Amino acid sequence: MQAKSWRESYTELKEIVVPPHCNHHGTVFGGHILALIDQVAGVTAMEHCGSPAVVTVSMDRVTFFHPVKEGQILHLQARVTYTGESSLEVYVKVYGKDLADPGRPPWLTCEAYTTFVLVDANGRPVKAVPPLLLETPEDRALFEAAAARKEARLAEARRRRPQA
Repeated sequence: MQAKSWRESYTELKEIVVPPHCNHHGTVFGGHILALIDQVAGVTAMEHCGSPAVVTVSMDRVTFFHPVKEGQILHLQARVTYTGESSLEVYVKVYGKDLADPGRPPWLTCEAYTTFVLVDANGRPVKAVPPLLLETPEDRALFEAAAARKEARLAEARRRRPQA
């Protein structure tokens, strides 16, 4: 199977924040951002795998830094950072942008690491995820950090697995 660059599946999504997306403070609900993260990361995973048969397994380390208000823009950027045989990690950055204040630069509002698994028609993992082409030192660093997160998730899952 041929390795693929993250650039081949890089995905962006922009959305204006409207009243139904906001809480009583006039800022976007965190849950709305999480849904958008899952959507943009899912498209990225599908593009990388060349298949719509991917499922979300986890969303780790979701960190919110700064709010985005009604009328401002959410700009999501997603890229593959890691591939295993049947799973892949997609890193998502979410920026805010205020079109009413053109002098204000976009700000990082949130970031998340998501994991997807490629599955067959019965929902079982398929070992067919194309490898990630590591082209730069940044690509390698992101890949190694993602591999460490995967190991930590697997160790936690083993620790939490109910005893029969």
